[in-house]
Amino acid sequence: MKSILSFDIQNEAFEEDTQNRQNKKLFKSSYFLLLIGLPMLSILFLILEQITHIVFLHHIAAIPLEILLGAVVVERFLASRERKSRLRQFMHLKSYMFRTHIREVFITNFQALESPNIDIEQLAIASLSDLQKMRNGLRILNYRSAEELEKVVQAYVDSRDIFRDFMELAISHDFESIIENMVYVLHFIQDVDLYKRYYPNKLYVEHALKMPDERRRVIRILSDGVSKFLDYLIELKQEQPDVFMELINEYLMTSRMMLWKQVNNTYVKA
Repeated sequence: MKSILSFDIQNEAFEEDTQNRQNKKLFKSSYFLLLIGLPMLSILFLILEQITHIVFLHHIAAIPLEILLGAVVVERFLASRERKSRLRQFMHLKSYMFRTHIREVFITNFQALESPNIDIEQLAIASLSDLQKMRNGLRILNYRSAEELEKVVQAYVDSRDIFRDFMELAISHDFESIIENMVYVLHFIQDVDLYKRYYPNKLYVEHALKMPDERRRVIRILSDGVSKFLDYLIELKQEQPDVFMELINEYLMTSRMMLWKQVNNTYVKA
């Protein structure tokens, strides 16, 4: 009897979210100190000018305010415009990733799950609140067996070129977070491929789950495959509902083709 494999992904996600919140908090604190510190520095120079009667200090007092106006306010305005442009580019990159051959990786992952049940047909009729509820409730991933999980891992290996292409696109557009994620995935794929070369008749998953570091990496890869897909669906549902339906239809078509291929292979073997 095949045993179900369960992974608690909440702790890992919590650690990543905590780190992200800490980084954002540090940035906001630094920015606030800059906004307060520069005017205070100007006031200090003005006070010194009044005490010492050195006129040159009056000119120096204007420098922090010029920095505040030019390097902070104006630059932040330009950065905001740049951010909007990069967000559009980011959406195109994500569209490329989720709607290419790599969709088979996500579908294979969903098919291997015992729970939660991620049914593409159900996602097609799900409301925004349903999708958000599914995403927020994502904690335990239960896979039907090590054999089913191995199919997911192999799907990543088979899609190596797509991940590499996506990384090159991210490099050309300077999306550091995507580059880091793709490097992480490609390292994982390389290790799986290497293991399968030396032990072609063994399951990589069974080996990985015995090693703490490898286990954590497998959990991260699997959880990202589910959580990032749901995040993207929610984003499309909110901002581009037409594209949402296009993507769902593409996944429905691919899942049916994959099912037909599995049935055909079973028939041929029989």
